[in-house]
Amino acid sequence: MGDFFRAFFNEIRIMYRSKTGFFLTVIIPIAAMLLIGLIFPNLMNMQNYKIAVYNADKGVYSNLALSLVYGMIKGETLVRVGNEKEMNKGLNSGLYDGALIVPKGFSKSIQEGKKFHLVFAPSTVNIQTSVIIYDTFKTLFSEIGNAVVVRNILELYRNPKNRVEIIPPNLIISGPYNEKMNYVNFMVPGLSILIAMVSVAITLSTSVSYERENGILKGILISTVRRPLHVLGKILAHTVDGVVKGTIALISAQIFFSSGFETPFRSVLLLLIGTLSFVGIGMTISILSSTQRISNILIIGYILPSIFLSGLFIPLHQMPKIAQLISKAFPITFAADALQRISVLNYSISNVFSNDVLPLLLYSVTFIFLSIILFSNLERIEEVN
Repeated sequence: MGDFFRAFFNEIRIMYRSKTGFFLTVIIPIAAMLLIGLIFPNLMNMQNYKIAVYNADKGVYSNLALSLVYGMIKGETLVRVGNEKEMNKGLNSGLYDGALIVPKGFSKSIQEGKKFHLVFAPSTVNIQTSVIIYDTFKTLFSEIGNAVVVRNILELYRNPKNRVEIIPPNLIISGPYNEKMNYVNFMVPGLSILIAMVSVAITLSTSVSYERENGILKGILISTVRRPLHVLGKILAHTVDGVVKGTIALISAQIFFSSGFETPFRSVLLLLIGTLSFVGIGMTISILSSTQRISNILIIGYILPSIFLSGLFIPLHQMPKIAQLISKAFPITFAADALQRISVLNYSISNVFSNDVLPLLLYSVTFIFLSIILFSNLERIEEVN
């Protein structure tokens, strides 16, 4: 038993004798809980959203349908708009998280006993909340459908000759999105880039740090190895590794969920750009870290907040302003947003270039250049370490 306790206490002493060990054990869990407490909204509470309501029909039955919706959703969630232009402006600016539309001919379809529907238009800014709202509306309309069935039965007994049988309404998606507007399609692209980055982080943390601890780096310092090419080779290898893993994740989602790989060229291209931007940051950390342990801690400390602040699980626009600003420090924020827009909204690369692709390219160029400079001046870094 003596050997057991001696090994136990020795390992505890090694883990907690440094500031980095304290950081990993104490600061990171506290920071994670603070982040969750600050930014995690009640996603399923409809009162957190603003939904435009546009009635293009103006008939008596359209007002009846909207009264049912207003009866089921309380508060200031629903905002009436007078015309389509006002509605689209609000959707494109992020003022509204979605819009419920009563199309023309709605009342006429009911009077003629034909099938009818309401339309949900998603916000092009707040995609995640649009998906949540759409799923919620589908549930609400199933309840409305049940109410309509009860109404038909009552009318049958009250006035069997002159009754108008109302068919339960359908909720459809306007625009090119159609069946793509669901939570699986929204989550899969972001998860693929997350899988790529996390898997790359595991190998990145041992890249230069491993060479340093095992004496390989000393050989590189005295050799004729062209250091910029050595770094670029490492960066390319890790980038390819991340793209392969992310692509496998997308293909798996397509096989099991029929989602995620409808736009293969655009998806793989964005996986490449997104992974490259992260690899540059990870390589810089690995070069500056004196040991693999420190490199691991720093990269994990960087990835952890990026998961919560990327908008992948929590809508960015529902976070505090400070959290929205901090989210820009993580490439996954831009990569996930671009992949989701391409997958769910069928955007082209040009549609996401200025807001997402350009920041990713800037991250890539900046940190690849920085890692080359640092690796070319390893002697000074080794003296500091």
